[in-house]
Amino acid sequence: MVTLTVQEKGWISQLESNNPADVMIAIKEIRHHGNIRILPYLFRLMKPSTHEAIRESILMLISELKTQEAVPVIVSILEQADRGRDFTRLVAACWQSGLNFSGHIPVFIRIFVDCDYQTAVEAFSVIEESIMNVDATIQKSCLQLLQESAARVSKEKYPLYRELVKVVSGE
Repeated sequence: MVTLTVQEKGWISQLESNNPADVMIAIKEIRHHGNIRILPYLFRLMKPSTHEAIRESILMLISELKTQEAVPVIVSILEQADRGRDFTRLVAACWQSGLNFSGHIPVFIRIFVDCDYQTAVEAFSVIEESIMNVDATIQKSCLQLLQESAARVSKEKYPLYRELVKVVSGE
């Protein structure tokens, strides 16, 4: 169990408040002084009922993350997230951050296959940015996953799928 600091507990309290101004202040402070332990609390606010400005601020914060330790937290949250309206933007924030998601490419392949075209484009970008950091064994398993998933790729995404196979194979 992670022990939170007094400051982190204060931010969480602000994030859980019903006052959008308090939430925005907490997000601003977290952006400058926070750490990855706060990410799950931020992701809880990524739902349609949350004010748009709050969701935008969270997406901006995620896209600006520069700590590699955030990657497993982000991927775990993506795997559990509702694939609603903000999901595509969450995936986009991954590649925008510039973080290395190479250890999680299969997750993004599944997102590519299972989601709509726009989300697939964002997942493609994450894969493209991280594939050069994988070894031959992982590359081979990713190609196998793509081949096994081919029948589930929509006609609309099939040209993009063929490009993804080329990217993953290193062509």
